[in-house]
Amino acid sequence: MLIRTVRIALRQRYAGTAFGLAWLVFGPMLLLAIYSAVYLVVFRIRPANMEAGVYVLYIFSGLVPLINFSQGLTQGAISLAADRSVLLSTVFPPELVPMREVLSSLITTSIAIALILTGGLFMGKASWTWLLVPVVLILLMMFLAGLTWILSLANLVLKDIQQALTYVTIILLVASPIAYTPDMLPDALRLLLYFNPLAYFIVSLQSLIVLGALPEWPIILGMVLFSVASLLLGAYVFSRAKTVFFDYA
Repeated sequence: MLIRTVRIALRQRYAGTAFGLAWLVFGPMLLLAIYSAVYLVVFRIRPANMEAGVYVLYIFSGLVPLINFSQGLTQGAISLAADRSVLLSTVFPPELVPMREVLSSLITTSIAIALILTGGLFMGKASWTWLLVPVVLILLMMFLAGLTWILSLANLVLKDIQQALTYVTIILLVASPIAYTPDMLPDALRLLLYFNPLAYFIVSLQSLIVLGALPEWPIILGMVLFSVASLLLGAYVFSRAKTVFFDYA
């Protein structure tokens, strides 16, 4: 049932467009071109030990999960308010409504990651660490699932949440190490990365895909803790509070 609704949701999202589901590929490529041009041509920022092509791959490895995470978070937060008919349904569990957006985000992320790995293969960056990329993506979706369960309920009462998430996306874009490595930051600012949960996943994907190395153990530990804690907390809050919050729908 969940897989069927995800397929329908993706078709509806791109219904009426000339390229249809091809936007799942064109969208990330367009963002990559713009983001890379800004940092390579305008700001002329690049780590000293990276060639231009590798740096583009590094940017893409961080940008793709952030963009798709932000889209999944925004769509998941408003999913219950936008689909009120299922709240009292005895056939379709309401827990699956936010999960539909989470899985849609996973699909788009996986397609973009496949493009990144293809580019890395042509650049000679293939490594055994690529085998661990699906593990990071699963942990990222666990983290996203817990957040969307909580935010989708809260959004039924506080409509400001969907407005605030727009600014949260901008903050994450600036605060996440997408176009810069943690080593490029001063020591004081480098510590702030540990307060950004999404940074753990971005650094992990960049390490596995581009650098061909395992992330440092604090990054791995933080990523696992954030994922498990978010999923368990989100499931607990949703199961205990959903009947109360549905009265505001």
